[in-house]
Amino acid sequence: MRQTQPVQKSWLVQRSPFFYGWFVWIAAAVGLSATAPGQSFSISLFIDHYIADFGLSRTTVSGLYGLGTFIAALGLTWVGRQIDRRGNRRAGTVIAILFAAVLLACSLIMSPFTILISFVAIRGLGQGSLGLNSSTVIAEWFQARRGFVMGITLVCFALFQRLYLPWLQGYIDAHGWRQAWIVLGAGVGLIVAPLTWLLMRDRPEDFGLQPDGKTGDSQSADLRSNGDWSLGEAMHTPIFWAFMSGRVLCSAWGTGLIFHQISLFENAGHTARLAAETYGYAALVMAGSTLLTGWLVDRLRPNVVMAMQLTAFLLANGVATAMSADGLVIAYALAFGFFMGMGSVFDGTVWANLYGRMHQATIRGFVTTALVAGTSIGPIAFGLAYDNLGSYNAVLWLGAALAVGVGLASLTAPHPRRAV
Repeated sequence: MRQTQPVQKSWLVQRSPFFYGWFVWIAAAVGLSATAPGQSFSISLFIDHYIADFGLSRTTVSGLYGLGTFIAALGLTWVGRQIDRRGNRRAGTVIAILFAAVLLACSLIMSPFTILISFVAIRGLGQGSLGLNSSTVIAEWFQARRGFVMGITLVCFALFQRLYLPWLQGYIDAHGWRQAWIVLGAGVGLIVAPLTWLLMRDRPEDFGLQPDGKTGDSQSADLRSNGDWSLGEAMHTPIFWAFMSGRVLCSAWGTGLIFHQISLFENAGHTARLAAETYGYAALVMAGSTLLTGWLVDRLRPNVVMAMQLTAFLLANGVATAMSADGLVIAYALAFGFFMGMGSVFDGTVWANLYGRMHQATIRGFVTTALVAGTSIGPIAFGLAYDNLGSYNAVLWLGAALAVGVGLASLTAPHPRRAV
């Protein structure tokens, strides 16, 4: 196994003027930002063009997106195992190259079937695999400060979104959606893949280091405290399923809100421009909430952090049902940004904190499979509610009700402990 191999030699690691984990962090932060073309907030900008150019209904496009996302999710547990076995550097480089190739291929979409194939590829490689690789390598190199580092990583991602989304919307309007896919693919291929191979390294122990920059041969805090759990062992703990249910719920409904954001705002009497601007404001809230959550997860029980996220989720759904007033739009942006920002930090820290680092990519791969599958459900549920009932209120109130039940389960679930 990787942690028992002889100490490796690396000129970059040995000559680093400070803890090399921060160079790994740069590569991971860029990789996480590069998942943007595979995220729902990017794809949502292409949806109306697909509807107009191919004569499809909103429900049909939502169904294609949901099916493609579900198919993509099925392979993520396998991807996690490959990251654990082969290391983040090799896996991340291959993922980035493949992701760049499929983004370029998206410019050739010609039919509903090719739309489906594109959704499978960009969701599986971008939102799924590249995000999984980038977040797990941060958890490998940082332990005591894991929440803080993941928080600042997601602040960078949120600030990137604030600039990226208006640019992408403007580029699509000026040059067309096909040209936009080409530019996105070229960016990932020319920047992310080389940077991942150059800077990313797998584990600090491979180079005689420990997480957070400690030196020596003693075991890390993760191994001393609760040990390393396999996926099968983790699945036998109630808290695993309580937390995964909360994350799947937030992922599903959050994706539905993003995917149908323009229609949601127009249904409330607002413009598409206000929808884009509101998401930009929400991205700034995400930035603040990630820093707060990074601080919280290093100090509070994860049960409390999950309950806080679900409370913000409940508020976002409730406000979205009556968002005609400008003040409520601001309240929606605050609640939405808060629960979305908290979830990303939670995924990047709590699973490794609970179950150790040795099998974290496999565990995270399984969880990510469920999360990505959840993102396939949300847009369909929202689309069906709108097409059949004329509004999104029914699905929004359903989400609020589910949040109450899952929140109670999360608060009462015991921390995992090995049998003596």
